[in-house]
Amino acid sequence: MSYDLFFYKKKGTEISKSKISSYLSDNLISPNVDETQWFFENEDTEVYFSFEYTDEKAIDDLAVVQHYDDTHFSFNLNFLRPSFFGLEAFRFVEQFCNDLDLYVVNPQSESGYPYKPNKQEEFENWNKTNLSASKKHFTEMQSCYLSEETCNSVWQYNFNRQILQQKLGDEYFVPKIFFFKEKNNKPFTLTIWTEHIPIILPTVDYILLTRRYKKYFKTIKDTVLVSRSTFLNAFGGYFEKFDFLDCKIIHKDNANQIKNIFNSIRTEKELGDFADRLSVENLYNAIGE
Repeated sequence: MSYDLFFYKKKGTEISKSKISSYLSDNLISPNVDETQWFFENEDTEVYFSFEYTDEKAIDDLAVVQHYDDTHFSFNLNFLRPSFFGLEAFRFVEQFCNDLDLYVVNPQSESGYPYKPNKQEEFENWNKTNLSASKKHFTEMQSCYLSEETCNSVWQYNFNRQILQQKLGDEYFVPKIFFFKEKNNKPFTLTIWTEHIPIILPTVDYILLTRRYKKYFKTIKDTVLVSRSTFLNAFGGYFEKFDFLDCKIIHKDNANQIKNIFNSIRTEKELGDFADRLSVENLYNAIGE
């Protein structure tokens, strides 16, 4: 199940296949070997969508072909995904059309006439069906439910992670938020703090501490999983507010001070026994009846 858009240009407009291909390659991702598909996946947000070029015509409506030319490029976004897939994908679709003066034909709509896409309208059109399909197929897909608000907040943080990293520089680390699920299929969010380095702490349910320290002349490497409440009880006084999505930050001096606490805190659960990674394909923002 997917949401498709077909791209058109006004007659007489000099927008070549090469120009569109170059735009996608420069601003999105390199194409496949045949240079006919641009499959994009964001490693930070785990959102993916694709553009494709084909020689086939999208539509043959006379009213359309009199005023517009088919570029033979199309866009594809799956349903049964967290709503933030649409937030990210349609941002690019809108920018793509604005920069190249392209129009879209939406086969999911009643009108088959080309129009300028708006990211919010496209998102709402896609997400209405997406949530309905997620609700319908929730049980059979063995999915996990998290609210749109929670998932979109995670997406917003991960989407801006690299910008925050560049802003703060190499002295700090901006960790990614991951989705996990307990063995009973209950989802939760997790981030990682490595060797008490200065970091940004996003709002998550659990923090995985990765440690490396000396004990009895041996180098110990281990991981410790703690809940947010336990984490804040132990380290909260060393963090300060950071002006982005209720994040916190620990600076170098405080990070150095908590070395002993960091290396002595006990794990609450063994992550491997407690939970598994949750694929975004199984994370829905609507729950089955």
